[in-house]
Amino acid sequence: MPNTFAFVGTQNRNGQGTGISVYRFDSATGELTLASEYLAIDNPGYLAIDEKRKRLYAAVEIPAWNENMAVAFDIDPETGALSYINMQPTLGNTTCHLGFDQQGETIFASNYTVANLGEQPGNAVAAFALREDGGLEPAFAAAAHEGKHAIIATDKRQHGHCAVASPDNRYVFVCDLGLDRIVAYNLPKIGEAMTLASAPFVQFPDGAGPRHLTFHPNGKVAYVINELNCTVSALDYDPTDGELSILQTLPSLPDDFTDTNTCAEIAISSDGKFLYGSNRGHNSIVSYAVAPSGELSLIGWTPSQGIGPRNFTIDPSGAFMLVANQKGGGIAIFQRDVATGALSDTGKRVDLPNPMRIVFGTFG
Repeated sequence: MPNTFAFVGTQNRNGQGTGISVYRFDSATGELTLASEYLAIDNPGYLAIDEKRKRLYAAVEIPAWNENMAVAFDIDPETGALSYINMQPTLGNTTCHLGFDQQGETIFASNYTVANLGEQPGNAVAAFALREDGGLEPAFAAAAHEGKHAIIATDKRQHGHCAVASPDNRYVFVCDLGLDRIVAYNLPKIGEAMTLASAPFVQFPDGAGPRHLTFHPNGKVAYVINELNCTVSALDYDPTDGELSILQTLPSLPDDFTDTNTCAEIAISSDGKFLYGSNRGHNSIVSYAVAPSGELSLIGWTPSQGIGPRNFTIDPSGAFMLVANQKGGGIAIFQRDVATGALSDTGKRVDLPNPMRIVFGTFG
């Protein structure tokens, strides 16, 4: 029988998180059983998995350092245990996301940046080639979005939050919530510099804060969750020049909610019929139906059963959603109706402090 594991990054600098926790996942019941922990890592947050090659990559997120790290691990397919390979500096501060190109040959690190303006290195994004053994080569390309070396001049602070390769692997899109832009780069070949696409960015309203991006399985439409103005936007993708253009924007919150909220994660179901986002403050998962055109219609909200749902992920079968409540409540497990997209609380919980990111891997 195949082994399915859930890998969870937990920040451990505050003395609560455990590093990276590995759980066996029961696809029939949705239950998680602790299999192992990797403790010898400093403040891991975002995780990215190369399931085919059985490797895991972790972003070390330490705002006090001018540079953070990306760390590579081998995964034991029988036990889920992690074995350290190597790490590399990310050429920027507060590394909060890792993303692969479509071939799994390059990984991009996004740096939020809370270091003082002008301190170097200060790149919003950096690109790494992967060695044959899964280790990270030193970054071969990077780009700054602020300061005298900015690829486009600006007087705003950069806050890179994710880098996502286009489905055709021609471009990489970097969400910068400080600039209210998604910056488009030609996807660099290994050893090449990062250069702007012909359509270099899409501009969002001031204060929107585009944070995370995902593509529809059809490769023609992308969706972004805007952290600061609490909206979700659908964008048309033009592969001829890398242009993203905003088609539609919907709220992530009920009209009558007036307290503080910031959005975090966005994900689409594998059949492309349902889109989900997380609200931190309202503490909910917002659900949308996706029309064949790619347009969204609001379904409603499901309480996250915790505080500060930073991340969530749908299991490989599509029948469950795991929600990582960073500020309290640990991991909550929901049943997902694949026909309607509806979420229902199973009552199952994992008492884990500071969960930041959950990724699944199935082996065998």
